[in-house]
Amino acid sequence: MALRKVSAPPRIATDPMPTPARERIACLSRASHGGLVTVALAAEAFELPRKTTSITLAGLARHGWLRRAARGLYLILPLEVEPGTLAVAEDPWILACELFSPCYIGGWSAAEHWGLTEQLFRSTLVVTGSSARSSSRTILDHEFRIFKVPKDRIADATFIWRGSERVPVSSPERTIVDALRHPELLGGIRHLAEVLRTYSENSKKDFSKLLDTMKTYGNGAAWKRLGFLTETLWPEEVGILSAARDHLTTGTIRLDPAVKRTGTLYRRWGVCVNVPIGHDSTI
Repeated sequence: MALRKVSAPPRIATDPMPTPARERIACLSRASHGGLVTVALAAEAFELPRKTTSITLAGLARHGWLRRAARGLYLILPLEVEPGTLAVAEDPWILACELFSPCYIGGWSAAEHWGLTEQLFRSTLVVTGSSARSSSRTILDHEFRIFKVPKDRIADATFIWRGSERVPVSSPERTIVDALRHPELLGGIRHLAEVLRTYSENSKKDFSKLLDTMKTYGNGAAWKRLGFLTETLWPEEVGILSAARDHLTTGTIRLDPAVKRTGTLYRRWGVCVNVPIGHDSTI
């Protein structure tokens, strides 16, 4: 995995790496995922008990050959990195998979990957079924936004290659459905509307797949938003409108739950339109 260099305090060890340490690092490199290695993987590679392995990794980190990313997770520093510099893992997606598994890359990060948005987001959005305690973390100089869901919703992700590693990411359709449930995953309903416009203009759009994904992972609020947004943005898509009506539930929701004002109630879909989404910003 490619590495970049940023300023950092000098390594404790400035002498050439001793042969035993070099052999251990070579062994770890073969077992690593994109330069990242867990205590479990290292124990298997070293053929040592986990407690002994943990002590060994801590020692290598103290001497500057590894960098601790999180509890039980280390980044292997390349031998060519000079003292006074600190290697940083370039690919936050691989790091996310090691930190927050089971998970997939979703929301705005997936939308960027699939070309559904031109907006650039600083953080990587991770949908996880793990017991991550906070909604945001910065690890190895990468920012992560963490969205927790039940483990049974971490399924059917699309795997893509990032260098030599396979990483799970939500498909375009799953990305949209997730955001219909939780608009915050795309930074709010207005950005979701832009993503829907871009999706409809893509030659690879698949409305049948979108509906199938909705039937599996959507909920009442998602169907209400899809019905309203389809009527506003894709009025010719009668199949989607019909499916949304078939799945309509009672009650009302805010179009964007992050915006507190009530807005105008559209009774047909049970949606309080509290954010303008039209090109003229009046709808």
